[in-house]
Order: sequence, then structure tokens, then C-alpha cells
Amino acid sequence: MDVAGEPLRIMLGFVVRQCAVALGHTPTADELAEWANDQRDERGCYCIFGRAISSEEARVILKHPSRLVTVRSGPRWQFPRLVAVR
Repeated sequence: MDVAGEPLRIMLGFVVRQCAVALGHTPTADELAEWANDQRDERGCYCIFGRAISSEEARVILKHPSRLVTVRSGPRWQFPRLVAVR
């Protein structure tokens, strides 16, 4: 939650871009679903969206990159800090 008590929201396109960075190319629906469903950290395996998504759901995500979704902040989904390049 932010300072005003509102939940943190991001665009689906941000998640898709994170997947593209990990894969090295724009993901297909199948690749996005596989990536989103198979994240790992020191605590184990988890799904980006809180549950496994199907390839069909990934297709919808790819068609609506500007849709806002609520996210929980925490160590499993750390947003990269933007660094100014001089």
C-alpha cells in the first residue's frame, strides 16, 4: 500500500516486459504463462499472479497491457529501481 493507504497498482505491460527481459524476446502466450507460473526464490516456487494462469489467460493479458492490476509489495516481487544515466 502507498502512503495514502491505497493498494499498489501496476500495468500488466510491466509484468510482460519483465518476462520479455527474462526471455530475451517478446513472449508468446504460452511462454508468458510458463514464466508467470514458475517463479522461484529462496522460499520456493510461486506464481506471479498468485495462481497459475492458462495460455488463454496469458493471451488476454498480452492484448490488454495498459490494464491496471493490484500487487502486493514484498521481497518476491521487487521492482527494479530506475537509475538515471548521465
